[in-house]
Amino acid sequence: MKALRLSAQGFKIGDGLFGTHGKRTGTVREIVHDGDTLNIRLNKDLAVRYLGIDSAEVSFTLPGTSTFVHLTDSRWDEFFASGAWRNGIELHPGLLLDLDVRIGNGAGVAANHARHAKRAQLALEQIIRTDLGISGKTNEEFAFFMAFAHEFLDGTGRLLCYLNSSLENFSNPETRKAIARTSYNERQLASGAALPYFIWPNIQPFLAGKPFSRENIEPESFWRQVQRSSKLRQARESVASARANGMGVFDPADPLRVAPFELRFLSRKTRPDRFVIDLARPGNTQLLAPERYYTIPHPENRLFIPAEYTPIFRMYGWTETAA
Repeated sequence: MKALRLSAQGFKIGDGLFGTHGKRTGTVREIVHDGDTLNIRLNKDLAVRYLGIDSAEVSFTLPGTSTFVHLTDSRWDEFFASGAWRNGIELHPGLLLDLDVRIGNGAGVAANHARHAKRAQLALEQIIRTDLGISGKTNEEFAFFMAFAHEFLDGTGRLLCYLNSSLENFSNPETRKAIARTSYNERQLASGAALPYFIWPNIQPFLAGKPFSRENIEPESFWRQVQRSSKLRQARESVASARANGMGVFDPADPLRVAPFELRFLSRKTRPDRFVIDLARPGNTQLLAPERYYTIPHPENRLFIPAEYTPIFRMYGWTETAA
């Protein structure tokens, strides 16, 4: 059980303990700050979902099940090979054709996804082991640093953040500078272990500033911000480099055939519902219809806009395109 989670009624809930005071657990007097503030600590594991990236799923709910099923399970092979992925969901003909080309007769799609999921898992483990070794810390001493964007938690109680090794793990200034330069999220993108998945408004630090401010939404100033954002440019360039070098999900001999978010919406039988801005077309004012994301061929050029936020974009000069 996780420290933060979703209740059966849909509430985000959690469990906590008395906070610490120095190196010991505090007393009631020590943890209470004032009439509406106190210090607690979590007494179970936290789940963290990396922002800005999307790696292949190790397991996911298969239609007709209520539990996560590993992608190596033969039922996933049947889901793709039988054509069941098409059932119960009406997709735009263009998107359906695009998926058809990549899925084909379905043979090996699930195994392909499972291989890339394992590679992404091992890549992240290696990042952490490398930093742990450089730090000289024990597992108990090693600390993580989290940076949050607009939303703090997702619908299942996972922390939404950019994760890195805490600089407090390292004494050497040059090492600290190198570690601070790129988060785990960015390192996964650079190695090709994950695909980019930029979703507004959770886009800091790739795009700095307040996402809901008028100057950050109006097309002219939005594009200025995109063009001067070194973080976003670096992330997009690292993905393009991974693709050019055939790394990870872009391996020409074994490319990832179905993107993680595609696997999820096909399994859930829910059509894509996020509009998309094409970052490769600076100056355009179009919010592409959700099922037209595939017309932007490279994933680092897709900025997804949840449907509930599109009225704000329309108000400031953007135009939704029909499916």
